[in-house]
Amino acid sequence: MSQTLLAKAFGVREGYEYVRPEFVKGTVEFHLTVKEQCLGCPDCHSGAGVIRKGARHRRLQTVPIGLKPVFLVTEVPRGHCRACGRLFEVSPPLPRPMFTTPIRWRISSATWDGA
Repeated sequence: MSQTLLAKAFGVREGYEYVRPEFVKGTVEFHLTVKEQCLGCPDCHSGAGVIRKGARHRRLQTVPIGLKPVFLVTEVPRGHCRACGRLFEVSPPLPRPMFTTPIRWRISSATWDGA
């Protein structure tokens, strides 16, 4: 599977790497792992002094393929920054939040006859 397909179809951000598919009880699971260059400290932005301190996995449901539910099984690594001493987790590969403007229906007086 292509990284482009994961990005365009499921909104997976850069920094996550596709590992394998898995078919479990009628569902499709795409397993993802974090690339090493994404392990940077969110406080001091140091990338060289970060060491891994374990990880956990999250199972995120996304849009279905046909009638099959699809899940992204992602690694959420913990890191420790040697420079500032902070423990942190790398966020899952969800799309960044977008601000949307509500659509307001406007009825033009030219098209509305009042009847």
